[in-house]
Amino acid sequence: MTASAQSKGASLLVVDDNEDNLDMLSRRLRRRGYEVEAARSGIEALDAIDARRFDVILLDVMMPGVNGLEVLQKVRQRFSKTQLPVLMATARGDSEDVVEALQLGANDYVVKPLDLAELVAALEVALGHSTGAERSIP
Repeated sequence: MTASAQSKGASLLVVDDNEDNLDMLSRRLRRRGYEVEAARSGIEALDAIDARRFDVILLDVMMPGVNGLEVLQKVRQRFSKTQLPVLMATARGDSEDVVEALQLGANDYVVKPLDLAELVAALEVALGHSTGAERSIP
């Protein structure tokens, strides 16, 4: 499965403190035509968001230090759900995290372990509703 023409080259910020998961996911998304920047912590994610624009963020909930929900809150202080969609990644059974993330402004969530086909479908939906995707088109 490849990314649609609409999302080809879309810029994603993928945030996960597990380096193996982050590297594998980044490689798989790049092979599908996405431009991927990886961040290994909430602080790295916030620095990356300050440095450049992204079309979508894929954000792990559970991270040491600044967690995904805190990053989401800071993102929503600056960007609407259409300006910068955020997909939260959560472990099975963490329904409280899912509810809180949606209440804080997450566009959607995906369940770990991540199914690549489901993730790509969720990314495509988020990109379809994103005004941010227009930013990356010359």
